[in-house]
Amino acid sequence: MKARCGAGLLIVFLLGACTAADHHCASTARAELRAIDARISESEHALRRGYRITPEIPARTTLHLCAWPREPVLFCTRHTPWQRQARIPIDADAEGQTLAELRAERARLARALADGQAGCSVRRH
Repeated sequence: MKARCGAGLLIVFLLGACTAADHHCASTARAELRAIDARISESEHALRRGYRITPEIPARTTLHLCAWPREPVLFCTRHTPWQRQARIPIDADAEGQTLAELRAERARLARALADGQAGCSVRRH
Protein backbone atom coordinates (compact mmCIF):
# COMPACT_ATOMS: atom_id res chain seq x y z
CA MET A 1 0.00 0.00 0.00
CA LYS A 2 2.79 2.42 0.93
CA ALA A 3 4.73 1.55 -2.25
CA ARG A 4 1.70 2.39 -4.43
CA CYS A 5 1.19 5.70 -2.64
CA GLY A 6 4.86 6.60 -3.05
CA ALA A 7 4.76 5.72 -6.75
CA GLY A 8 1.63 7.86 -7.17
CA LEU A 9 3.32 10.82 -5.53
CA LEU A 10 6.34 10.37 -7.77
CA ILE A 11 4.14 10.40 -10.89
CA VAL A 12 2.34 13.55 -9.71
CA PHE A 13 5.69 15.20 -9.00
CA LEU A 14 7.07 14.30 -12.42
CA LEU A 15 3.94 15.54 -14.20
CA GLY A 16 4.19 18.82 -12.28
CA ALA A 17 7.83 19.16 -13.29
CA CYS A 18 6.97 18.60 -16.95
CA THR A 19 4.20 21.20 -16.78
CA ALA A 20 6.56 23.71 -15.18
CA ALA A 21 9.17 23.05 -17.87
CA ASP A 22 6.56 23.51 -20.63
CA HIS A 23 5.41 26.77 -19.03
CA HIS A 24 9.01 28.01 -18.84
CA CYS A 25 9.65 27.15 -22.49
CA ALA A 26 6.39 28.80 -23.58
CA SER A 27 7.27 31.97 -21.68
CA THR A 28 10.71 31.91 -23.31
CA ALA A 29 9.07 31.68 -26.74
CA ARG A 30 6.75 34.59 -25.84
CA ALA A 31 9.77 36.66 -24.78
CA GLU A 32 11.47 35.88 -28.09
CA LEU A 33 8.32 36.98 -29.93
CA ARG A 34 8.34 40.30 -28.06
CA ALA A 35 12.03 40.80 -28.92
CA ILE A 36 11.40 40.04 -32.61
CA ASP A 37 8.39 42.41 -32.61
CA ALA A 38 10.63 45.17 -31.23
CA ARG A 39 13.26 44.51 -33.92
CA ILE A 40 10.55 44.50 -36.63
CA SER A 41 9.22 47.83 -35.39
CA GLU A 42 12.72 49.33 -35.31
CA SER A 43 13.42 48.08 -38.83
CA GLU A 44 10.13 49.51 -40.16
CA HIS A 45 10.92 52.90 -38.62
CA ALA A 46 14.40 52.85 -40.13
CA LEU A 47 12.97 52.07 -43.58
CA ARG A 48 10.46 54.94 -43.31
CA ARG A 49 13.14 57.43 -42.21
CA GLY A 50 15.97 56.17 -44.41
CA TYR A 51 18.39 56.09 -41.49
CA ARG A 52 18.87 54.41 -38.13
CA ILE A 53 19.32 56.41 -34.94
CA THR A 54 22.01 55.12 -32.62
CA PRO A 55 23.22 56.66 -29.40
CA GLU A 56 26.81 57.84 -29.27
CA ILE A 57 28.53 58.49 -26.00
CA PRO A 58 31.61 60.53 -26.77
CA ALA A 59 33.68 61.81 -23.90
CA ARG A 60 34.87 65.34 -23.54
CA THR A 61 37.27 67.00 -21.21
CA THR A 62 36.16 70.23 -19.60
CA LEU A 63 38.38 72.84 -18.05
CA HIS A 64 37.29 74.60 -14.89
CA LEU A 65 38.73 76.58 -12.05
CA CYS A 66 39.39 74.84 -8.80
CA ALA A 67 40.99 76.04 -5.60
CA TRP A 68 43.47 74.31 -3.35
CA PRO A 69 44.40 75.49 0.12
CA ARG A 70 47.86 76.80 -0.84
CA GLU A 71 47.16 77.78 -4.45
CA PRO A 72 45.30 80.97 -5.37
CA VAL A 73 43.86 79.69 -8.68
CA LEU A 74 44.29 76.35 -10.31
CA PHE A 75 42.88 74.99 -13.53
CA CYS A 76 41.50 71.47 -13.34
CA THR A 77 40.14 69.14 -15.98
CA ARG A 78 37.19 66.84 -15.69
CA HIS A 79 36.38 63.90 -17.97
CA THR A 80 32.66 64.20 -18.77
CA PRO A 81 30.74 61.66 -20.88
CA TRP A 82 27.73 62.97 -22.75
CA GLN A 83 25.25 61.38 -25.10
CA ARG A 84 24.05 62.41 -28.50
CA GLN A 85 22.22 60.60 -31.26
CA ALA A 86 23.83 59.76 -34.56
CA ARG A 87 21.96 59.18 -37.79
CA ILE A 88 23.39 56.28 -39.74
CA PRO A 89 22.11 55.86 -43.31
CA ILE A 90 20.77 52.42 -44.17
CA ASP A 91 20.80 50.31 -47.29
CA ALA A 92 17.07 50.03 -48.03
CA ASP A 93 17.41 46.72 -49.92
CA ALA A 94 19.40 45.07 -47.12
CA GLU A 95 17.03 46.46 -44.49
CA GLY A 96 14.04 45.13 -46.45
CA GLN A 97 15.69 41.71 -46.63
CA THR A 98 16.33 41.76 -42.87
CA LEU A 99 12.72 42.80 -42.24
CA ALA A 100 11.41 39.92 -44.38
CA GLU A 101 13.61 37.45 -42.47
CA LEU A 102 12.42 38.82 -39.13
CA ARG A 103 8.77 38.50 -40.19
CA ALA A 104 9.34 34.90 -41.32
CA GLU A 105 11.04 34.07 -38.01
CA ARG A 106 8.19 35.68 -36.09
CA ALA A 107 5.61 33.68 -38.06
CA ARG A 108 7.50 30.44 -37.35
CA LEU A 109 7.72 31.15 -33.62
CA ALA A 110 4.07 32.20 -33.41
CA ARG A 111 3.01 29.04 -35.24
CA ALA A 112 5.07 26.84 -32.91
CA LEU A 113 3.69 28.61 -29.85
CA ALA A 114 0.10 28.27 -31.11
CA ASP A 115 0.60 24.57 -31.84
CA GLY A 116 1.74 24.01 -28.28
CA GLN A 117 5.20 22.95 -29.41
CA ALA A 118 6.94 25.89 -27.76
CA GLY A 119 9.61 23.72 -26.25
CA CYS A 120 13.17 24.76 -25.66
CA SER A 121 14.08 23.51 -29.16
CA VAL A 122 12.04 26.37 -30.74
CA ARG A 123 14.85 28.86 -30.10
CA ARG A 124 16.58 30.54 -33.01
CA HIS A 125 19.71 28.89 -34.36
